[in-house]
Amino acid sequence: MIGHVGDSRCYRLRGGEFVQMTRDHSLLQEQIDAGLISVEQAQYATHRNLVTRALGVEDTVLLEVNEYRVEDGDLYLFCSDGLNDMLTDERIAAVLVTAGTLTEKASALVDAANDAGGRDNISVILTIARAKTTRRGLLSRMLGQ
Repeated sequence: MIGHVGDSRCYRLRGGEFVQMTRDHSLLQEQIDAGLISVEQAQYATHRNLVTRALGVEDTVLLEVNEYRVEDGDLYLFCSDGLNDMLTDERIAAVLVTAGTLTEKASALVDAANDAGGRDNISVILTIARAKTTRRGLLSRMLGQ
């Protein structure tokens, strides 16, 4: 389950497929959704960071909540717009599939965003989903349960 507001994003890498899990709450995204501009045109928009929902602006905010199936080995990236404004999704995915620890991947993403101009703060959190294993007692194992 992901609760989300604003333009920070969550992505998932599963089996080589890189998917944006959240939808930006921005004027630009609303224009894309309405068919007024294309995703390609949005890359050059001057109003990229005009958010329509954000924490701390009003006393309350409508939180977008979605449920997703989580699988063992899923890699999740949570990031600020300082990352995805500087790097394409393809570039982000390319960094994530390279060998290395989560710390090395996070550092490589921040370095790549800074190398691309780094015009905003760049926050990156990476985590890998792991299946919960159930411990069975001796009697359960002996009875095949």
